[in-house]
Amino acid sequence: MKLYLTNIQDITDGHIPLISPERAEKASRYRFSADKKRCIAGGLLLRRFLGDAEVFVDTFGKPRAKSGVCFNLSHSGDWVLLAVGDTEIGCDIEQHRQADVLRLGKVVYTDAEMALLRASSDPQALFYALWTKKEALLKCMGKGFHRAAKSVDVCGSVFCEDGHTYHMQTKSLGGYTLSVCVMDGEAHVETETVKF
Repeated sequence: MKLYLTNIQDITDGHIPLISPERAEKASRYRFSADKKRCIAGGLLLRRFLGDAEVFVDTFGKPRAKSGVCFNLSHSGDWVLLAVGDTEIGCDIEQHRQADVLRLGKVVYTDAEMALLRASSDPQALFYALWTKKEALLKCMGKGFHRAAKSVDVCGSVFCEDGHTYHMQTKSLGGYTLSVCVMDGEAHVETETVKF
């Protein structure tokens, strides 16, 4: 499994011819420059690491490659993240923002997750670690937030359900937290920063 990160600061409209026509059309609909750049950057990562594999969206909104390569995209702030593997995979990246994490946590976290958050010496950092793990797990399962966030507990690095084992790993990236989740495989992550 591999994680590829790219920063949108160097992304321009000059990159549009390098992405799929569908992705280019999607990018053209964004009003804000940063959103457009994130869309283009995602297209560049997909083209480089999935080639010309046809991508479709399943009934839960999860993009899939017809070639069978497993992948997942996420973005936040200046970074776009692509996870690629040979088994179901989910990823999430979040830029840290000051927030009332205990109030927000009550909405999405289980009692056990909230207990960890209340006991933490760094609740902001833990909030983002839990959030990105939860999002990565739900995306790996293929449900995203079509399933209640409180229905999965990410206090540890492993979650088991319906005969499957989901392994999660979290990393910090200067003001960002990212997590990846892999079904029925180890979440040993190699991370590469890519420039276009």
